[in-house]
Amino acid sequence: MKIGSIFLGNRRNVTPIFVGSYGNGLTRGVYAFHIDTDTGEILKKKQFKSEADPITMFRRERFVFVAYKNNSGRNTDGGISQYAAMDLQFGLAAKVYFKGKTYMSIFVDQNRKYAYATDYYNGEVVVIPILDQKIVKVTQAIKHVGSGPVPKRQIEAHPHYVDETPDHRYIYVCDLGTDEVVLYNIIEKGKLERNEEKTIHLKPGSGPKKMIFSNDGQFAYVLNELSNTICVYQYNEETLTFIQEVDTYPKDEYTKESLAGDIILSDAGDILMVSNRGHDSVAAFYVNKETGQLEYIEYVDTDEKPRAMILLEDRWLVVAAQKGGTLETFELKRNESKGVLYETHFNYMVGEPVCMVHGRDIFSGS
Repeated sequence: MKIGSIFLGNRRNVTPIFVGSYGNGLTRGVYAFHIDTDTGEILKKKQFKSEADPITMFRRERFVFVAYKNNSGRNTDGGISQYAAMDLQFGLAAKVYFKGKTYMSIFVDQNRKYAYATDYYNGEVVVIPILDQKIVKVTQAIKHVGSGPVPKRQIEAHPHYVDETPDHRYIYVCDLGTDEVVLYNIIEKGKLERNEEKTIHLKPGSGPKKMIFSNDGQFAYVLNELSNTICVYQYNEETLTFIQEVDTYPKDEYTKESLAGDIILSDAGDILMVSNRGHDSVAAFYVNKETGQLEYIEYVDTDEKPRAMILLEDRWLVVAAQKGGTLETFELKRNESKGVLYETHFNYMVGEPVCMVHGRDIFSGS
């Protein structure tokens, strides 16, 4: 049996995922799906309805943390809910509100002592301690200040994504509004202190949305939503050094508006994939593990506005197309001409899917 998979009877090997959907009063909430790990087929199992829109999800061991949009303006709307989750089970364990804020990204440290979240709309990064395995309250809120040259999108700071460096030395935040990836020192009680020396500044108008690292921690890949590029950095001696920038799709073929959606790396670390909202595609790149540099392979068409992606078993790519209202699967195959993505022709209609996480702890198999 593969790690993270379940064997059902004599017929199917499946792995579960949770999907967050905006939808409407009937379809809004979190869905549990099974993905057949032999064929890539999508099997709906359960829906957990919610009054607010789930905007992002993060998994740490048996807990899934879900941030909801504030649709009412009340201080008790929005915030983060923590669920005990396993396969088809999804039970509320804790909830944190902070003035009704909406959080775009969540990260929980490896020791499950602190959660960090970004408030895109109000330009804040917050720290939330975890006691007795449950989130409790916001203890620090850091305001980002600045702007960029793109009208509407960069009038002010918009921290979009939060995570930590592979060495666990820094928390980093991608700020789409200020064209920065801000590195923070972690000080007492999980609080953050901006490290200006380590912070990187991208080209004006880039709009950094998300940064991920290579499996060995030597290289970082910054996805820029507004410029539709990926910037590659070497991470050495706690410093990020620029080495390459590539487009996320062939811009000479498509000249209409497009926004970069999501970025993920294969488990083997050899293929990097990016979704494009507007161009409506997933582009695949070969990763040179020695230099970290990317080489464009090809793209595959998706449904409208592919916003989130998840890779299962290092083989099945699941794409959530927000405007198209579908989940689609693609098979990642490797051959002598590098890796390519193939359509499975399996899809499932879901009202505005926007985020996904594994339904099981892929590290421990629990």
